[in-house]
Amino acid sequence: MLTRYIISLVLLWPVTGWCQFGVNLKYFSGQSDLLDAYQLSQDGVHLAVEYGFRYKPKRIEFHPSIGYRRTFDHEDENPYAASAKHGYIDALDLDFHTDFYPFDFAGDCDCPTWAKEGQFIKKGLFLEVSPGLSIQGLTRTFYVSDPGPPDVPITSTNLLWKLSFGAGIDIGVSEQVTITPIFSWTTVSKAEWEGLDASGTAGTLDDQTYLALGLRMIYKPDSRHRRRY
Repeated sequence: MLTRYIISLVLLWPVTGWCQFGVNLKYFSGQSDLLDAYQLSQDGVHLAVEYGFRYKPKRIEFHPSIGYRRTFDHEDENPYAASAKHGYIDALDLDFHTDFYPFDFAGDCDCPTWAKEGQFIKKGLFLEVSPGLSIQGLTRTFYVSDPGPPDVPITSTNLLWKLSFGAGIDIGVSEQVTITPIFSWTTVSKAEWEGLDASGTAGTLDDQTYLALGLRMIYKPDSRHRRRY
């Protein structure tokens, strides 16, 4: 399914005549009960660069991106404390953000020039669907070993599917710059991980999801194709 989606984007690219470049920074909060139980960090940040283009007849925009995601380290003075975190997750993410503007779907807005009085919600609000791939790693930095010292770190890597749903609103700062707050929910496919269990043994992670609040900054360098309204 993802392969068909990528092919569709490639076919649409030449007919858009419109492009943007952007940076997307997110803070995310993990929702996995298993990662909490296994004392692994799941809150962190995600930074990505994007290339934006659109399907001209309708208000549909595409923002393929590549980014790096990492959870925070939360080491505790007492490594045996229940609140201590003994590992982190990092990943290289390839996401294919698709934005639909429901209140102006039939329009032909060439944003950010829509930023005029009375047009903020109609022209700027969108829903986002983002399938993607992730090369994700898990690193455990401590576990209880009896007898003898723990053999750490334990690392493993998997290629995973991702799917996100979100919503955001474009805020035109100038003719070339748009700032976009985005809220999203993401689910990640299940996989086997070495060192997942708090004892250091392997296990299956099948409930990895996270909520994210981010800010996308878009720059459109070429104004020759921009229509004014």
